[in-house]
Amino acid sequence: MHGDEYGAGKILEQLVSNDRLIESAFLYIPQVSPSAVAAHTRENTYGHDINREFRNHAADKEALAVMDVLKRYHFTLAIDVHEDPERTKSFYIYDTGNMTKEQQTGYQALIEKMGVELYTGMDDSEDKNLGCHVENGYISFRQDTVLVTTGFLSIWMTSETFADRVFTVEIPGNASSELKRDLLLTIIRFLVSSFGVQY
Repeated sequence: MHGDEYGAGKILEQLVSNDRLIESAFLYIPQVSPSAVAAHTRENTYGHDINREFRNHAADKEALAVMDVLKRYHFTLAIDVHEDPERTKSFYIYDTGNMTKEQQTGYQALIEKMGVELYTGMDDSEDKNLGCHVENGYISFRQDTVLVTTGFLSIWMTSETFADRVFTVEIPGNASSELKRDLLLTIIRFLVSSFGVQY
């Protein structure tokens, strides 16, 4: 999504190509904004934070290309991988639904077992579209509480019913590659087993 958060993206590419990451069928988009990844910047070649461009009548060519692909499918679960550049060893996720208390407890225990803190605090108070309070590594970020016009991929996918549920994972940007890998494996497997298609 963002070129300045691509450490976890590179690791995810390796996991997808080398490991049997999940058992069910999935669609993988390695670079939502190839121009931002190439430039190692948050903004893409059009000067946009692409995660503010997912809306009907979008003009950003990279966002339109991704939207065109996603419109062909209906997803039970989508996972959007980001990094929080301010974090070294704390983790959190956005959820377009509401985890039950039991699900939250299971998720939190899993992350804490890894020796990773669950972040509590504000996510980017300077961003007018965020400034959200995260509690114990979790925030419900539903389409009924966030305007579609903000252009977040997760909100667009759920409001247009291309996905039942979207989780945005925020990997600590200053963590070691090993910790990023372990977090990605752990959280993806947890989310797929808890919210994905059950066979």
